[in-house]
Amino acid sequence: MSQIDAVFFDCDGTLVDSEVICSRAYVTMFQEFGITLDLEETFKRFKGVKLYEIIDIINAEHGVSLAKADLEPVYRAEVARLFDSELEAIAGASALLDAMAVPMCVVSNGPVSKMQHSLGKLQMLHHFRKNCSAATISSAGNPIRP
Repeated sequence: MSQIDAVFFDCDGTLVDSEVICSRAYVTMFQEFGITLDLEETFKRFKGVKLYEIIDIINAEHGVSLAKADLEPVYRAEVARLFDSELEAIAGASALLDAMAVPMCVVSNGPVSKMQHSLGKLQMLHHFRKNCSAATISSAGNPIRP
C-alpha cells in the first residue's frame, strides 16, 4: 500500500452539515424577491449546484430576470446567519480530523470566506493550512475541469 502524503476534504456535507441550511437560504433568498420554493424540492434539485446556476434555472422557470448581483448578498447573509445559529459538524468529522497525521486541506465550490466561517465556528479550521475554492481558481468550479 502506498503512503498517503495529504488528504483533501470537501467542506459542505463532508465536514459540516450545511446542505439543508444552504437550501433554506435559497428558499429565503428567492422569497424576498417574490418566488416561493419548496424546501425539500430545493434540497433535492440543487444540492451541490452553484448559486449562479440556481439563479439562472429559477429565472428561466419563473420567467424573471433577477440579477445575480442583487441575490448573492442576500443569500450569503442568510447562510451566515443560519450558520451562526444552527451549523453542526458531520458526525465523526472532528474526531477524524483530530486523528489525522498528514497535512490536510479543504476544497470547495463555495467561497473561502464561507469555509473559514463554518470551519472556524466548529473549531475545525486549525486543522487546515489551506482552504481552496474551486470557484476562485477555475471558472469551471468544482470539480475542476479543463
